[in-house]
Amino acid sequence: MNTMNRILVLLVILLFAAGCSMQAKLNRDFKGEHLEEATKAFSDIPAAKIPMNNGHTKHIYTKEERLTGTTINQGTKTLDPIHSPSVTKVEQFIFIVDENGLIISTQYESSYKRL
Repeated sequence: MNTMNRILVLLVILLFAAGCSMQAKLNRDFKGEHLEEATKAFSDIPAAKIPMNNGHTKHIYTKEERLTGTTINQGTKTLDPIHSPSVTKVEQFIFIVDENGLIISTQYESSYKRL
């Protein structure tokens, strides 16, 4: 079980590193642009539109991808192979849009659900 904890810690670190780079990309590519630019870029991903109290609108694009389990190679001298579990990766691209249709804020969230 100790090895499984190490694998989970490694996945969390990789997730955090990937999340930071994706957030920077979203800010660079979409902040200050019209919502149509994000709609074009995420046209194949389902979207939700949530009105906010301050008149802005939150647009959330959610992408799900199933990642199958795999055997982790530890070399030829190990006794038991380690198998990573199958998971579903959920990515959310969140845009806060003002009344004029300009993106004023971006956010990226990623999580994994065990199957």
